[in-house]
Amino acid sequence: MSADTLPYTVLILLVELAVGSLVFVTWFERRGQITHGYVQMGGVVVVPTLLLAIVIAFAISPVDVIDGFTLRSGAVGALRVALLVFMAIALVNLVAAFAERMPVARWSGVLGGAWGVVTLAILAVLVAGPAWSYVGVLGSMLAASVALGGSMMAMSWGHWYLTNSGLPKEPLEEMSLVVLGALVAQAAFAVVAAAAPVREVPLTQTAFGVALGENPAFWFRVGVGLIFPAVLAWLAWRAAAIRGMMAATGLLYIAVGAVLTGEVLARGLLFATGAAV
Repeated sequence: MSADTLPYTVLILLVELAVGSLVFVTWFERRGQITHGYVQMGGVVVVPTLLLAIVIAFAISPVDVIDGFTLRSGAVGALRVALLVFMAIALVNLVAAFAERMPVARWSGVLGGAWGVVTLAILAVLVAGPAWSYVGVLGSMLAASVALGGSMMAMSWGHWYLTNSGLPKEPLEEMSLVVLGALVAQAAFAVVAAAAPVREVPLTQTAFGVALGENPAFWFRVGVGLIFPAVLAWLAWRAAAIRGMMAATGLLYIAVGAVLTGEVLARGLLFATGAAV
């Protein structure tokens, strides 16, 4: 990964985290499985994350090529607007949660999640040019948002059991399974992306002349970013099933780091090779 593409990598990660976190919290709140305090915590995570994403989006210059990787620079303006709208919705969600206006928080969360998907769709337009398929890039980002935001929020929910051991075990069980499912979906997209030829090979110094299968970063992404956190999510589910909440939370702590590492590698490989793994 080059210094030129680093802002775009961080931007993608921040948007994925914000979208996944908001969708995750809203989904479980609508099912009546979590506390109001957890919804408030979710808003506290999403708003600063979006603020950082907005700062980066306005700092980058709309260019057609970055370190040999072709961008669709026309999408930058739409992305900036989408992020500002997303921030406005997230602020409504945050204020409503702290004011304990839960119906407003709930529906703003639903609207924010839907708009977050639109934002990811615009972000995919920006970077999907060299990849095998726009749909593949968008699908990978959507799965990544659930895996990254979901693992973060599941780990955070595990802390609620430390102060109230009487909470039902089902939310943490289901959260762990959702994270596992998102990682399986990511793996499926990665397999297709690795097998399908890219539409344009970036002329980057970081990967010129090195096939994807021969790139150590690819196998590190697969092992550490997909297989390892999937095993951890499964173990967290098993631990939660027997009310081993401290163990489940600890496993999810490690899973968050592994998923984040995998996402950094995946986006770095996208800019270096054009493969949306």
